[in-house]
Amino acid sequence: MANMTYVEAINFALTVIGDTNPEATEKLNALAHQIGKRGTKTGLTKTQKANEVLKAVILDILADAEEFMYMADLMADERLAGLSPQKMGALLGQLVKADEVVKHIYKKRTMYAVKGVEFVAPDAEPADADAQ
Repeated sequence: MANMTYVEAINFALTVIGDTNPEATEKLNALAHQIGKRGTKTGLTKTQKANEVLKAVILDILADAEEFMYMADLMADERLAGLSPQKMGALLGQLVKADEVVKHIYKKRTMYAVKGVEFVAPDAEPADADAQ
């Protein structure tokens, strides 16, 4: 049996009571209306809107770089000045979860890039270096 919501419980009580107690019916209807209004607020909060702007900046930085970057390198950009490492990590985590950014762990350090960028180790020699 699925969990019953408060509104479902109130509606069940209203059907059981029926027309026998008009005062209780009125109060239960008012309560159901009040509960129904609770979760109807939609939209983003002020902080969520600010975070969306920051995530867009992070995506721009990663897209311009076209390579994997460490979080510290991302934070060095002046557009993200004043951002704490905790907030930056949380925003990057949200982007990874939203499948917009890919993360790769290299030598125990996490690197990030936009989706579609192939990982190349930072200290790896280019393939053409051996040919010269």
